[in-house]
Amino acid sequence: MANVLLIEDDPSQRVMAGFALRHAGHEVREAADGPQGLEAARASPPDVIVSDVMMPGMTGYEVVEAVRADPALANVPVLLLTAMSDRKHMRQGMTAGADDYLTKPYRPAELCEAIDALLDRRRKQQQAFMNSMGEMVSDVLEEQKEALARKYEAQLVREVGARWTQDTDTPDSVVIPDALLLLVDAVGLTAEAADPAATVALTREAQQKARDTLYLFGATAVLPFGTELLGVFEGQDATATLQPEERMLRAAFAVLKAAPRERGVRLTLHSGPLALLTVHDALHGERTQSLVPGETLDALDALRDTGRAAGWRITASRPVAESLARHLRVHSSLQTARAVEALELRPHTAG
Repeated sequence: MANVLLIEDDPSQRVMAGFALRHAGHEVREAADGPQGLEAARASPPDVIVSDVMMPGMTGYEVVEAVRADPALANVPVLLLTAMSDRKHMRQGMTAGADDYLTKPYRPAELCEAIDALLDRRRKQQQAFMNSMGEMVSDVLEEQKEALARKYEAQLVREVGARWTQDTDTPDSVVIPDALLLLVDAVGLTAEAADPAATVALTREAQQKARDTLYLFGATAVLPFGTELLGVFEGQDATATLQPEERMLRAAFAVLKAAPRERGVRLTLHSGPLALLTVHDALHGERTQSLVPGETLDALDALRDTGRAAGWRITASRPVAESLARHLRVHSSLQTARAVEALELRPHTAG
């Protein structure tokens, strides 16, 4: 229902139109001439104005012109009421900005239908306008977002570049001529668990325990090797009382002892030259080490695959097996895909 301003100089016509509009549920304010109608409209803008054309002092055309000239009223729909003899002048009213007209005499239902049509058309126009404005706003916001993203990326590049430029340290590499390598498959059979969440929890626990154990027994570095952990043992510092082979062996036994046998933890032992790349993350102020691919790691990978396929718990290359002969015996041997001899090791006390 709408707030309707009715401007009509004929009292009987005003009473009839007002009654019809109120009966249809509209709120109606009445004015006896154009100046009164404009004053009422400016005091409280209506949803629609219904105005007679032929009125003394100020015609309906002049009312329309005044309404359209007022920013507060410019969008209010105007319906003009005209006698049959005035129809030839309706072009003037439409040119002035009227939205529609109704000829007298009219039935009350026709007036209400005309009001409803005007309001419906205005609602559709407003909705179309809002939709177009929404699209324009979305386009502008998208452009602003892209502009801000480009600005942020450029600023980030400059800041990162500045940090790298200010860092005088350059990434260096560490080469260990004869490293002892202990590859721990701490995940083992847990990867076959049906519950992914349980697998993640077991994997995290197993890897953390293995990492702690490797460091505890003197590993120089513990690095990820796929889903496994690689403990690197080298040399003998001034505080060490055991040879690197002994430290690696004790770490291996500790890892096996800490893990339940049903978990299927496997170890692979190898030795050879190894290179580690130390990289300084200038952005976060951190240093990390990564393995440099090479023949030693390729052989370690082949030994691991062979031992896994054969179901061995401890797999080793020939040089490592000979250095640990006092503690471990060779139980089986196979040739790997890289022509490296893989040996299954077991403690002397095992059957």
